Amino acid sequence: MSRPDVSEERRPQIVDAAIQVFIRKGYRNATMPDVAREAGLSVGGVYWYFNSKDEIVAAILERLFEKDFGAFSAFLQAETPAAERLHALADGYAQSFQEWAWLNAIGIEFYGEATYNDKVGSVIRRYLQRYRTALVTLIEHGIQRGEFRRVDPTDAANALLGMEEGLALLLVADPDGIRWQESFKIGVELMIAGLRTPEQL
Repeated sequence: MSRPDVSEERRPQIVDAAIQVFIRKGYRNATMPDVAREAGLSVGGVYWYFNSKDEIVAAILERLFEKDFGAFSAFLQAETPAAERLHALADGYAQSFQEWAWLNAIGIEFYGEATYNDKVGSVIRRYLQRYRTALVTLIEHGIQRGEFRRVDPTDAANALLGMEEGLALLLVADPDGIRWQESFKIGVELMIAGLRTPEQL
């Protein structure tokens, strides 16, 4: 028997329940029956929409990532200076991060899971690739317009990604030792200053 059309209500209900379970128990300790109880559904009802925890993880990550990517096309198509757009993109990321900060620990666990769970890893790699591509395109615009130095745009994009994800890891590992927003703002300022040509400084 083929599955019916995916319910507009059931999938978000299950995803919301899974988030709560993962927060309480962690991804590895959570089970599909746990998610079913949290959602008020039978285990079979959960499996009707998701074949595994991995699929639920993918749905959680896609929910978060789609919000971030919604504004990318506008940034890439704008005619404002590349540094200004990079600032705006970083500000949008920081706002999104603060909004979803309560999920940061789960995100770090998903990253760890990605080292040996290819289904989770593939979702994270898709996110990173989309974000990296947007950053590369923006940095290339700056180089072509003479606003940025001639650097490898992929390396520069990865440096920014590494700063973002590294600070998120520090926040989980040592929350009292880091002021995330302040550190991120300084990092972005330093990176943009390093990208600018002497004429743009």
